[in-house]
Amino acid sequence: MSENAQSDDQEGGSNGIMVFDGLLDITMVAKYYEQLNELLNDQKMITLNMENVERVDGAGLQLILAFLKEAEKLNLEVSWSGVSEVFDSAAKTIALNEGLNYAV
Repeated sequence: MSENAQSDDQEGGSNGIMVFDGLLDITMVAKYYEQLNELLNDQKMITLNMENVERVDGAGLQLILAFLKEAEKLNLEVSWSGVSEVFDSAAKTIALNEGLNYAV
């Protein structure tokens, strides 16, 4: 699935994993929004993987931040399995890295 995020179920649907491909920008926000919304409705634990992200913009970062806030409201556990240098740098540039609550 080039240029698209993938969501996979693990351990009988108890853990949703969202793996993002190269783009996390305004051109992909609508697609990612739908996929993330499905995870909010279907999962109790969610893992985000940003290891492959090569391009990210403010819209992409805002989407992830909004998703994390919504997951928190729903008492869903969100963890990170990887963050690319590009994603980390973009988050730090606009001071969102602490709000996104990931460790690199």
